[in-house]
Amino acid sequence: MTGDAADLARLRLGVFIAYAFNGFALASWSVRIPSISAQLGLTTAEVGGFLLAGALGTLVTVTIAGHAVQRFGPRTTYLAATAVFVLGYLLLGLAASALGLTVLLVANVLHGAAFALTNVPQSILSAEAERRIGRTIIPQFHASYSIGAAAGAGLGGLAAGVGLSVLAQFVITAVLAVLVRGLVVRFMGHRPHPSRADRAAARSAILAPELPTGLSSPEASTGRARWLRYGRSSVWREPQTLFIGLIVFGAALSEGAANNWMSVAVVDSFDAPVWQGAGALTVFLVAQTIGRLLGGPLVDRFGRLTMLRLSGVVSVLGVLAFSTLPGLPFVIAGAALWGLGAALGVPISIAIAAADRLRGPSRVAAVTSLSSIANIAGPPVLGALGEVLGIRPAIGVIGVVLVIGVLLARRAVGPAPRTR
Repeated sequence: MTGDAADLARLRLGVFIAYAFNGFALASWSVRIPSISAQLGLTTAEVGGFLLAGALGTLVTVTIAGHAVQRFGPRTTYLAATAVFVLGYLLLGLAASALGLTVLLVANVLHGAAFALTNVPQSILSAEAERRIGRTIIPQFHASYSIGAAAGAGLGGLAAGVGLSVLAQFVITAVLAVLVRGLVVRFMGHRPHPSRADRAAARSAILAPELPTGLSSPEASTGRARWLRYGRSSVWREPQTLFIGLIVFGAALSEGAANNWMSVAVVDSFDAPVWQGAGALTVFLVAQTIGRLLGGPLVDRFGRLTMLRLSGVVSVLGVLAFSTLPGLPFVIAGAALWGLGAALGVPISIAIAAADRLRGPSRVAAVTSLSSIANIAGPPVLGALGEVLGIRPAIGVIGVVLVIGVLLARRAVGPAPRTR
């Protein structure tokens, strides 16, 4: 195996493990939300406030995560995220067991910050791996997230079933984070900072054959200036980035709602034990994993637009079934359909965002930031709606956002912004 091939293999494995552990940690935390709520006697609105604290951590962190990757590189940013992650989980466990609601809110601010700071570097590296290998593989990384999440939901439900305390579970999670994420950093290696890569891409583009030859010096200088302005200008001024971001927001909102509220909705709506709520979330995650494992070849065969639309429609049907149908078996079936539809929205969108090699890292950071916001900020809003409508009908509102994503798919998948 050549040095470049070995580096690519290490990068793929590192990103695969990073996504898997992210899913494991988030799902094992999510299924213990009912336990935390019962232990501290929280109302639905207070649970929503607890999740809102995580949203604040994310909102603050996403404003600096992209800049951190540009300034320090993905490896250093991921190391910093790991330190925040460990501290957040230790405080979550202590707060749920003894320290009370105030410390719990602070701990969830750190929790939200850790995931926002994690998502940007690992998404940028996943896009780099797909670009280097030359075919659709980003859904595989998201499948590893789903595999990890399914394992986390199952083990979290088992921990609740056997009476393992929230503190003990989160201490174990923090120890695993040090070991697993440390291994991921080794696989990442020392990669050049994105700012250097952007400058190199800009220089290559300036000298590319598409530029007319025989330019005079003033004309050449003007062309270079335009290129450099394009490289520095805000990605949010590009309409396509906005459309991609809206689709990612809706898809991540859907996934975040499932992770945070699905088990609670089953337990509250059907007076079911906690393990059945965890089982519903596990069904969702297994279906999502299957969709992501099969999704790459389907995207290559039928195209991004078709699969993006199909994923949105199936997600809408699943959300409506979960939120409206009577009887737990029908709700579980809706969870499976919802998970299958939720498989490809975010991976396809990230691949589209990364297609522009000059602006790819900035665009991926931007849409990933929206994904982080939706995952953390959406659930508190659903909690507030749940106080008025009931949590299952509140989840049904997500269908409206997903329909908007389906309607925007054509604009998002359109040709990448011209770089001349």
